[in-house]
Amino acid sequence: MNVKGIYLDCGSYAGGMATAEEIRNAILQFRKTGKPVTAYSGLYSELGYYIASACDKVICNPRGMLEIDGISSKFVMYKGLFDKLGVDFQVFRVGRFKSAVEPFTQTTMSEENRQQVTQYIKSLYEYQMGNIAMSRKLSKDTVWNIAMQGKAQRPADAKALGLIDALNYESDARKEAARACKLDSEKAKWFAFAKYAKDADPYPYSENKIAVIYAVGDILPGKQNPDEQIGSTSFIKTLHKAQNDPTIKAIVIRINSPGGSAYASDEMAHEIIACKKVKPVMISFGDVSASGGYYMGCVGDSIFALPNTITGSIGVFALLPNTQQLFGEKLGLNYETVELGELSAGWRPDRPLGEKERAVMQTMINEIYNDFLNTVAEGRHMSKSNVAALAEGRVYSAIDAKELHLIDDFGGINRAILAAARKSKITEYRVVSYPEQEDWLSQLLNKEEMAKTQWAMAAKASGLPIETIKEAEKIQHLVGPQYLLPWSVKMH
Repeated sequence: MNVKGIYLDCGSYAGGMATAEEIRNAILQFRKTGKPVTAYSGLYSELGYYIASACDKVICNPRGMLEIDGISSKFVMYKGLFDKLGVDFQVFRVGRFKSAVEPFTQTTMSEENRQQVTQYIKSLYEYQMGNIAMSRKLSKDTVWNIAMQGKAQRPADAKALGLIDALNYESDARKEAARACKLDSEKAKWFAFAKYAKDADPYPYSENKIAVIYAVGDILPGKQNPDEQIGSTSFIKTLHKAQNDPTIKAIVIRINSPGGSAYASDEMAHEIIACKKVKPVMISFGDVSASGGYYMGCVGDSIFALPNTITGSIGVFALLPNTQQLFGEKLGLNYETVELGELSAGWRPDRPLGEKERAVMQTMINEIYNDFLNTVAEGRHMSKSNVAALAEGRVYSAIDAKELHLIDDFGGINRAILAAARKSKITEYRVVSYPEQEDWLSQLLNKEEMAKTQWAMAAKASGLPIETIKEAEKIQHLVGPQYLLPWSVKMH
């Protein structure tokens, strides 16, 4: 083989936890060939170091830094801001732990929310520390204490504690990587992984195909924007294409979504159920597949997730703003309506809902929640009462979700592909992906890319974090009942 080893700069990795796990597993698999993997970085983020810890040797710049200092989940509470604007939110929800509405209705976290967040981030971090300890041949308690007390942020301390192997500059790190491969660093041919991946095809040509359909982002009705939204219309069109193609023997749906529109989630789940009657449909959960993401995935033949995937959040809410104070008292706007029928005007943002309107909305939310419970019960072959005991919007790590039968087994997307091949009884196949990746110019002109630029400009002008701008933008899309996770967890 031409590849003699890997030199990896993963320190600045800023992706999700489950994706980091898949990369780490790939490194461990590669090392079984006997070929060395050397990691180097000047700054190791939490997950960057987690990936690097799977390598044969970990090198850090002597003036660098390691962020091995625990895990946290940060929430921005918007209520104070909207109080100043004269906007309050009318909330309808089912589930003690369905806390997506809290930032708009409270200035502090509820105890139930704090309890569930503490439980699942501890589960995630204990798993991560355990794997680092195993790779670095340290005790789990030792690594846990290092992180909790922030003992390893300086490279020299990290080396003394056994978390890294050497302190060197990049040029010297490359020489060490070449020596590990028994090569002369000056004569060795270095090439980027992107080029290698483009040229290499892990699957031989076959008429049999397994389709991987990517469902990434918030769930909305209609068409989708790549990497940011799952549009139900676009998804269903793609699913039908794969379902009706006789050369495609099985389908893997890769879901990486915190959820969104209850209506759109249900539409997609309905089509997945229909597709299962034609050919196998396996589900692969990414970094987060919760609420609406879990809803659409729970109906597949089998669900695979990484241990540090975030999932669950079986619950529903609707959030309706009341702008009476802002429009009427502060801006002097007055709305006049001629109505025939008690509910003919529908929801009006310029006034609070009436008692009958609130009752109608809550009844609808209760019915949608009941549908969620029924869908999970049927999809996961559980009793409705058992699902109800796990629901109420509670979020789980996949470690806990597996014990609770919310997923079937641990594994990344390759595990789901193998399961799809096995269920369709094929041994030779190739993998095709939907949607196909756009070229760079199309991505540049994509509306979502333009939106990102606008978010960045708005953040710069206002002084607010870009995530706050994005959340404010997202509010206007929360039309109707939502299956939506209340937050995202990022490790720095």
